[in-house]
Amino acid sequence: MRRIAFLLLLAASTAHAETTRYLVRPTYTSIRFSIVKWGVMKEEGIFRDFTGTLDFDPAHPEQSRIEITVQAPSIDTKNETRDQVVRSDDFLDVARYPTLSFVSRAVSREGSRWFVTGDLTIHGTARRIRVPIAQLGMRALPNIGKLAAFETSFTVNRRDYGVLGTRWGAIPGTLDDTVEIHIIVGGIKPAR
Repeated sequence: MRRIAFLLLLAASTAHAETTRYLVRPTYTSIRFSIVKWGVMKEEGIFRDFTGTLDFDPAHPEQSRIEITVQAPSIDTKNETRDQVVRSDDFLDVARYPTLSFVSRAVSREGSRWFVTGDLTIHGTARRIRVPIAQLGMRALPNIGKLAAFETSFTVNRRDYGVLGTRWGAIPGTLDDTVEIHIIVGGIKPAR
């Protein structure tokens, strides 16, 4: 019985031996969003301050895991007045909810496509979502480390997260409910 337990433990440790932890680096990562305004144009923005980790095993992607925490006040829409409105309690309410986050729960494959299921938290509300993921590549960078890069695009309904815009966006048709999110994640395993 002890031998069986030892072999199971050894197999489990070997299965995870190739998983590498990458640190999400802002230099190689972008978190962007866009929303339709007045039904005729898109307004775009980015978040400039975030941290995260990515555990990835190319031989067993289904064992991968990612966590990203975004500082909500770091929103940048290229217009400081608009940024203040989005930071206010009418939208993100960054004073009460200073972070947004994503924590993966599972990675699955359907044919040639990969999907990550996880909990997206915005405005203090967490919802389970499933998003497609594409691996952009991996490369060793001299004097930097090993880079792993991924990309995803998906949509969320801002009202599902309590981002209502009841004052500024109260006029029907001012802002669409759907927000498009585009993320490129570049993680580095530092060189020793």
